Amino acid sequence: MLGELHIKNFAVIKDMAMSFVPGLNVISGEEGSGKSLLVDAMSLLIGARAPAGLIRSGTASARIEAIFWPGGATVDMVNGILDESGIESEANGMVLVSRDFQEGGKSVARVNNRAVPLSLLKQLGRHFVDIHGQMEYLSLLDCGNQLNLVDAYGNLLDQRRDLRKTVEELRSKEKELAAMNGVEKEGYAELLQYQLEEIERANLEEVDEEQMHEERDILRRAGAICGGCMEAYGNLYGDERSASVMIHKTLTNLRSISSVDSALAGYREKLENELAGIEEIARDLQDHAEKIENGQEKLEEIERNIDALSILKRKYGNTIEAILAFRSKTAEELDALQNGQARRAKLEETTQSLKAEAGRKAEALSLARRGAAEQLIRLVNEELCELQLEWAKFDVMLSRKEDVNGLNTAGGKSFAYTADGIDRIEFQVATNPGEPMRSMAAIASGGETSRIVLAIKSALKVADPIPTLIFDEIDMGVGGRSADSVGRKLATLTNFHQVLCITHLPQIACFGDSHFKLVKEIDSGRASTRVETIEGQNRLKELAAMLGSERNSGVMLKGAEALVKNAEKWKSGARELVSA
Repeated sequence: MLGELHIKNFAVIKDMAMSFVPGLNVISGEEGSGKSLLVDAMSLLIGARAPAGLIRSGTASARIEAIFWPGGATVDMVNGILDESGIESEANGMVLVSRDFQEGGKSVARVNNRAVPLSLLKQLGRHFVDIHGQMEYLSLLDCGNQLNLVDAYGNLLDQRRDLRKTVEELRSKEKELAAMNGVEKEGYAELLQYQLEEIERANLEEVDEEQMHEERDILRRAGAICGGCMEAYGNLYGDERSASVMIHKTLTNLRSISSVDSALAGYREKLENELAGIEEIARDLQDHAEKIENGQEKLEEIERNIDALSILKRKYGNTIEAILAFRSKTAEELDALQNGQARRAKLEETTQSLKAEAGRKAEALSLARRGAAEQLIRLVNEELCELQLEWAKFDVMLSRKEDVNGLNTAGGKSFAYTADGIDRIEFQVATNPGEPMRSMAAIASGGETSRIVLAIKSALKVADPIPTLIFDEIDMGVGGRSADSVGRKLATLTNFHQVLCITHLPQIACFGDSHFKLVKEIDSGRASTRVETIEGQNRLKELAAMLGSERNSGVMLKGAEALVKNAEKWKSGARELVSA
């Protein structure tokens, strides 16, 4: 539900904070006190674009902030949106939504203190609030949502999920079949075979590209390397004054004197070990020089391999890994082609079977929807009568579009389909006697529309997952008897939703579980709006003021007491009935 709303420097609102209860939250106040600004503020919090001039004059910025507590069916959907957006969920489940507005039209939206685009606010807002008062935010206008509501009302969601699973499997097989048909071209198998053999001849699994380039660089400088090695060999071993010759002479000298001085025996032994190492290094350098000197054929082979690898890279990938990946894909394609006829026949059989199954399920779901729609039509029209709108009519239009590539039904016709079935749904309303039925999106906003929406919401109270409903202008053109019916409907909705209602009628306001009064004040020539949470005697005084003239305040106060008493008695009985 909506927990708290904080508005600062928004039009005539200087600084206002409101805490809402789970039931019916009534908002009243004189004309021009700023009640509609609350609806505007909530619209901005769920993604509406900011109009010009919303910042209170004399200030540089405005802020709107709300705390939402997702519940019921919306929890998983909201958490899923937050996870996909990389927004950390609060441990207690709270979602903090805010918008800051600056002069010049700049604004920043945040969810849980993280900046987000308006599109995310709209996505989340659909699971938080349904506003009636500005028709563009009403969920009932969306045909996709209308389908969801009918299916939820008729307990058809499991049946629809089963159809969706079959359709998704069907589309997967159709995609696989299309891919298979697309590659079966004349000569394509021969091309794949050539590519595969060309790559396999290179034995790329055994190729170390870095080592190959390093070895080529060494062989290209064979003369310098060979000369250097042989010079080092001579210095160590081969010349008359080489290190080994000089060490040999030194050892001869040490042997002749170590018999006299035993301490020299250790030096002699160390020098003998060093001599062995030097002679070994000299021989290794000689061997390496001979290999380098005789490496011309090896160099030519390496050059050929590098050139061949360059050709493969241009054709199949920039790296050895990419070329090998291309080889694997090519081998799979070739295998698919070589064994394609049998596989395609099997795939076509599976696809046809799935399409027939989807057709049966879609038709069964369609028939169930028509039954649910008929019940919903009857119930909504009963609700309209209870709201003194006997002349208004509600209908659910279900239609199909024929398509030769669609799903077959028992009647022999094929219809276009989605994962949700073969039906298109549209809620239609006639607002006056003799008028044709028109879509919900085409009806005008106002009090009559608000009551029509209230009737639909009342009929769908269990199926509609949106936790918070906001009604503005619902009392436009409503008299006392109708107002009492509207109040009861709103109170009934609170068994399933949190409701916020802006009203001028005490017959509606008396059903509130919480009552807010907006007051406009003039201070130093400037208007500002503040909010009061009114209870007890103050609430009775407000209801009495809403009833009529202050000259009959005593009578009006008694009338307010009677309204509250009757409303509380009715709510108590209604809640006992729901609990039972």
